Formats: sequence, C-alpha cells, structure tokens
Amino acid sequence: MHGYDLKLLIPAAMNKTYLNTGTLGPTPSTALAAAAASELEWVEAGPGWHAHYANAKRGVRQFAERVEQRMPGGTVSITENNSQSLLRVFWGFQWSPDDEIIITDHEHGAVLQAVSSLMRQYGIKVRVVGVTGREGFVTQIRALINDHTRLVVMSHVSYLTGWTLPVAQVAEVVSRHDRCRLMVDGAQALGNIVVNPDKLGVDFYVFCGHKWMMAPAGWAGLWVRHGRLGEIGTRWPLEPEPLDPHLLERAPFPDYSLQGDGLEFGTRCWPRISGWSVTWDYFEEEGFDYHAQYQLTLADQARERLKSVAGLSVQDPPSGEYQPTSLMAVSCRQLGSGLSEWLWERGVVAKASQWCHGIRLSWASFNTEDDLDHLIEAMAGLDPTV
Repeated sequence: MHGYDLKLLIPAAMNKTYLNTGTLGPTPSTALAAAAASELEWVEAGPGWHAHYANAKRGVRQFAERVEQRMPGGTVSITENNSQSLLRVFWGFQWSPDDEIIITDHEHGAVLQAVSSLMRQYGIKVRVVGVTGREGFVTQIRALINDHTRLVVMSHVSYLTGWTLPVAQVAEVVSRHDRCRLMVDGAQALGNIVVNPDKLGVDFYVFCGHKWMMAPAGWAGLWVRHGRLGEIGTRWPLEPEPLDPHLLERAPFPDYSLQGDGLEFGTRCWPRISGWSVTWDYFEEEGFDYHAQYQLTLADQARERLKSVAGLSVQDPPSGEYQPTSLMAVSCRQLGSGLSEWLWERGVVAKASQWCHGIRLSWASFNTEDDLDHLIEAMAGLDPTV
C-alpha cells in the first residue's frame, strides 16, 4: 500500500503536507488500532499473568524472525530505539586504552554521545572522517584505519543530507583488519532505501521502525552478522531454573541464547509490536524495492522543482561516492532554518536544519504529487531579493 491509499489511513498526512518522516513517521490508523487492541487485550487479561506475557514476547520473536527473512545472514534483536541498539554494541566490546574508533562528521548525537562516554571510561581515541572533505571518503578510511582500530561507525544514510554513504566499499577495507568491525547506523535507511546488511558486508546494523516504516514509536532493531554475536558482552545469559544467586559465587551463568532474544531482556509492552507488523505488511505488499523507487521518484521531482525557486538550493552529493535518497536538505537564503516555521504556517511539516541553514524534507510512501505541488505553492511567498 502506498500513495493516496496509504495517505487516507494517516490523519497527519490528511491534515498537513507531512514531509518529516525522517524524524517520526506518522503511523497509519490501522497500525495504531492493531497495537492498541493488542495492548488492551494484554491489560484486560492481566499483563502479569505469566502465560499471557510469555506469549506476547513470543510475538516479538516471531516478528524478529520475519525481519531476518528480509535481512538474511544475521540474527535480529528487537529494541526500543536506535540508541539502545548502538549501546548494546558500544558497551558490549572489551575495550583497551590503545583502541581506536573511526566515525564520520555526519553521525547523529546518539553515536557521538556514546563514543564520548567510551572515551571517558576507557581512554580510547577517536578519528573522524569528513563526508564533504576534499579527499574521498573511502580514501580517508584507508588512511586512518590501523592495527589499533577496533570499530568503524558510519551511517548508511546521512541524517543531515540524505545521501547514502559507501558502506560496501568501507566494509571491504575493514575486512582486511582482523580486529576491526563495522557498525552501520541505518536509522534513516530502512524503508527509505533497500537494506541488505549481509550483502553490504557489515558486522552490526542498526535499524529503525518509527521513521519510514511508520511503526508506533518505541521499536527498533539490531542485526548482528552470524559469528559476531559472541563478541557482544551485553547479552543476557539464559536463565537457569531455578535462578539461584548462589550459583554466581562459583561461576557466571554458562549459557547464552544463539538468537536475538539475548539482547531483548527487560519489561516492555510486547503486544504493541503488532503495529510494526501491520506497516511491514504494507512494504511487503508491493516490495521494499518498489517503495524505495516510488519515494525516490517524488524526491527527484522535488529536487528539480525546488532548484527553480529563487533563494533555495538543494544539497546534492559532492561526488559519485554518495547517492541521493528520498531524504534531502534544502538551504534557504532568506529564512535559514526559520523556513520550517514559515512552512508550518502554510500547512507543510518539515524539519528545521541549522546544518544547511534551511530544512530537511523526507518523502515517504504516503506522499503524493499533490504534496509536492503544495510545497512549491507554499514556497511562492519567499522574497527572491533577500
């Protein structure tokens, strides 16, 4: 389901021209109803009743297995958000003071804050690759990576620009260093572009449900390549029966799950995963490839039409290493990031971007050419002489 058919199910998309899916995707009423119904059943049954609770957790595992079919070659854990997925990996490694991490200057604050905490705790060093630097991106990686590099962290799609970064090429470089691993932040990728972590060659891939996938907020995931799960120390061991604390006086609990549930420990409203399952259906109906192309076609049309508006400039990729997606950054000479408020008053929802002195636009499966027409009409009031 896509286009007008999907828009009719989304109140936010009917009330406004909604172009901020890169922050939060508006959830279709069908998915919200499914999540609410599952939660109501759970609450009415008594959420603490063990059999009902265990059955709800099994529903999450079933959904994780469904994601694994789409992303073969690894195990999937369902988490609450991308930050939690990132922390599972960051704090799961055994760090030494002489270890190094390579990141890019387009990483989200969730990455930067986590890396900062690792530096403070372990004394590790950080190297930064410039996405818009004069030297090529992969060339910079080759120059920085060495025997001390423990982890390379990069976005699949930059949250600042919407450009895809050359993940597969970086994975090839990382694979030549035995101690080094590659973690990719795919927060802006799943549902925006086609995602296949195994084919890309990454070790850890973080993905999100509440952006292009339009799931209710509170759902994300972590894909771990087969053979890498044992490297994460933040997994929870299988619970022995009975769970006797005196066992820990002799040795740690011996067994870990070989599935993603080892990273899902904790109390959550498990039945609400049904909301993501509904939106996943919409993507599988026509195919993830179809949705990605549909959105990209709208974005390409928007890029061309926005370039004709005086005072605006679209941030295009500086080289062939990067590719545009349905996420884009638009600079505004007159209003800067205040353009988002200007558009809001005219019925268009966009994200303010201080980075580009303008806005960030996200084209999603429910958007249509009418949304593009409305955006261009709203821009007509800008003063081209400023």
